[in-house]
Amino acid sequence: MLVWVCALHCEAKPVIDLYRLKKSAHKTEFDLYQNNNISCIVSGMGADNMNRAVRWGNNQLHQHNELCWINLGIAGHKSLPVGTGVLINQTSLSGNNDPLSMRTEIKHSFESKPIISITDEKTEYHEDFLFDMETHAFVKTVSTFSPLHLCQSIKVISDNSESPPTRNKAKISQLIADNMPQIHEFANLLRQSIGQS
Repeated sequence: MLVWVCALHCEAKPVIDLYRLKKSAHKTEFDLYQNNNISCIVSGMGADNMNRAVRWGNNQLHQHNELCWINLGIAGHKSLPVGTGVLINQTSLSGNNDPLSMRTEIKHSFESKPIISITDEKTEYHEDFLFDMETHAFVKTVSTFSPLHLCQSIKVISDNSESPPTRNKAKISQLIADNMPQIHEFANLLRQSIGQS
C-alpha cells in the first residue's frame, strides 16, 4: 500500500483529487482518505503531529504486507523558483549534526536536496538546504517500521528570498497540483519497488 502523509489538507488535496480518495466514514484521530491500495493522512503542522500521525497510520494499515510512504508538502529555499518539485535526499533537525539519508534508485526528474526541519517558520534561507517543519519527524518515525528506501519526501517550493511564505490554501494546492504528473510517476515506481532491496 502507498501511504501519503501531508501536514495540511491543502497539501493533500491534489493527492485526494488525483486518486479520488474518500474520507473515512469512521471518526478517527487524523483525517484519513482511502481508495483501493492508496491512503492519505493529514497530520496537522509540526513534528509532534507528524510523529503521532505516522504511528497511528501504521497501526491502522499494518494489515497490509508492506507499506511505502511519501511525505508531500511545501518548503522554502533561498533561490529555487516557487513551484519547483524537490525530492529530499537527507533530513536533519536544526542544530543536530546527525542527518538521516534517504537515497533511492528510482529515476526521477526532480531537483534533489537535503532539508532541515525547524520548529518555527524561517525566512532566513539557505542555498544548500530546504526548510520545513515535519520531514525529519516523518522519516525518523517511518524508519522504525519500514525500510528507508520505501520512505520518501517530496517538497514543492512555496517561498524563497524573493517570495515570502504564503498562507493561501488554494495557491498551496495549485503549486502541488502543478507537480502531480511527475509526483504520480515517482509514486508508481515507488509502489513497484515494494519487496525489492
